[in-house]
Amino acid sequence: MKKKIFIAVSIILLAALGYGLKEFYRTPTKANEMSPVYEGPAKTFVENIDKYKSGEVIKLMDTIQSVEKKSITLPFNTIVHRDSTDTKNWPKKGYIEVQGFYHGIIIEDFFGDTTTLIHIGGAFLLNSDDSEDLN
Repeated sequence: MKKKIFIAVSIILLAALGYGLKEFYRTPTKANEMSPVYEGPAKTFVENIDKYKSGEVIKLMDTIQSVEKKSITLPFNTIVHRDSTDTKNWPKKGYIEVQGFYHGIIIEDFFGDTTTLIHIGGAFLLNSDDSEDLN
């Protein structure tokens, strides 16, 4: 009986060790798990946009201009789409820090009016200073 218990416990411990090692050495896939190549306001990012490649991680710290269901707009037509796994409640106004993947420039033509949008996707909320939450 002791031998069966020992074998069962040994198998469980080996499985836990294997899982732990797999998680420790895995490649990060989410933006909040990676180091950003840029940290700062949207204005500086847009002014130097030629330096960045699609897929690089960007950390933006700026004021919210407008809000939609799954995205926010920061200054200089920077659209930030939240990652579907981000469970935090995003504020509707105030200062925000988000980190996501730069997806490039989108040129949108809306009834003859052309607008250039900067797209950041898969973003996670890092910090926010919503004026409603301040004392």
